[in-house]
Amino acid sequence: MAVGTTSDDRYVRPVRGFRLRDFPSSMARLFERHELVWFLTVRHFKALYKQSALGYAWTVVNPLAQLIILSFVFSTILRQESQFGVPFAIFLFIGLLPWLFFSSAISFATESVASGMSLITKVYFPREILPITAVITKLIDFLVGVVILIGVTLVYGVGMSWAALWVLPVFFLQFLFTVGLAMPLAALNLFFRDVRFLVGVTLHMLFFLTPIFYAASRVPERYQFLYEFNPNAAFINAYRGAYLGGQAPSIERLALAAAIAVTTFIVGYYIFKKLESGFADRI
Repeated sequence: MAVGTTSDDRYVRPVRGFRLRDFPSSMARLFERHELVWFLTVRHFKALYKQSALGYAWTVVNPLAQLIILSFVFSTILRQESQFGVPFAIFLFIGLLPWLFFSSAISFATESVASGMSLITKVYFPREILPITAVITKLIDFLVGVVILIGVTLVYGVGMSWAALWVLPVFFLQFLFTVGLAMPLAALNLFFRDVRFLVGVTLHMLFFLTPIFYAASRVPERYQFLYEFNPNAAFINAYRGAYLGGQAPSIERLALAAAIAVTTFIVGYYIFKKLESGFADRI
């Protein structure tokens, strides 16, 4: 029997006509399967680095390699300036880390339902666990990157204040937002395989439309509206302000980010559950 399932689970089928009022009970069933969430997360993480020469070392090599290359290109060749009077490498890394988490989590989660069909056909469990565990798997890489960031900060002797703790609730909102996007994309990718290619193209464009290697304040006023509709831009600005500037996010912006994250999660979950009853037709 699979981890986190009961003897009755194999006879349970997704309920057609999922309604918003079913959301609390559906969430309760999801939390009851926390052991399955952990099991699949570990399974995904091990599979990612299986049969690779460096193994888990890639969780360190990947962010470090991107930091070194992007830092050289944008600080030495393109001469981008930092903010808050800190070295450009730290300024860049604080924007790069959450972006790597978001982009890799979305890409990985988009394929989660399609690649998990063999498991879906064997036993019933809340299908949303598949994209959720895919996002959590990338959370492990993010935590490794945070350790690297703290090390780089100490090497450069950059001081921090207690305001840096604001990165925790901000990241929780980004995590919720990411899961909310991942679930409908994972479901839609099962029906339309073009979705994974569309996700790749969109992430590539968003990389340049998100203030990762530049400050949002450098964007001309007439293009600022593009950043108002990009939640990741707000998250990264909040990270930098708290971690480097010792500034707590404004209540208004934090409330807006929370509203976007919660709404995205609820709508994304609703779309996923509405499409779930059609998964069997794709076998």
